[in-house]
Amino acid sequence: MNYIAIIGDIINSKAAINRSIVQKRLNGILETVNRAYSSEFASPFTITKGDEFQALCKPSPYIFLMIDQIQLAFRDELEIRFGIGLGEILTTIDPRQSIGADGPAYWEARKAIEFIHDYNDYGTSQLAFSSEYKQIDRVINPLLTSSDFIRASWNKSQTDLFEILVTNKIYQEDFKQKPIAEKMKLSQSAFTKRLKSSGIKLYLRNRQTVMNLILQLSQKEG
Repeated sequence: MNYIAIIGDIINSKAAINRSIVQKRLNGILETVNRAYSSEFASPFTITKGDEFQALCKPSPYIFLMIDQIQLAFRDELEIRFGIGLGEILTTIDPRQSIGADGPAYWEARKAIEFIHDYNDYGTSQLAFSSEYKQIDRVINPLLTSSDFIRASWNKSQTDLFEILVTNKIYQEDFKQKPIAEKMKLSQSAFTKRLKSSGIKLYLRNRQTVMNLILQLSQKEG
């Protein structure tokens, strides 16, 4: 069976002024995500080092939603790189914590982290994918890079809009705009203008395309 491994790496965590507070907050955020998506995990998010954490997921359409939720929780504070790997697990899986298991899924996630280190596109790339299907990887990663580039250009109000979408688990480009506009106390025209200028729909389209490709790959036999 193929699994999706996720490795999160806090950038420059040692430079954080209140590192212990950051780690405590990270633990709380990961616990929140673990509860909200408990059925999606083979092993939940677990802090493995002071600046690194990981999880092992079943093939799930909510991978990017989880990642964005974690990144948004640290907006304007810390940057977190994420490596996603697809593959098998060769050892016993602990359903309580993501420690001790090993196999191609984690190896590929580590390669994805290294890929970002080598090709971070002037610091805007924070997410990469790796699998044994390298031709597909070469399709997926430019889509992830372009969506990260879009996100890097957002101002506070555009990020606020995206955060509301993520909070409401809206992660597709077609959604009912009126309820979100009302929550943000914006007119329909102001909301549409903000949505259009942000490129959020293109961001979500790219992410959904990638997620569909990953789920298709997860069905392949090694």
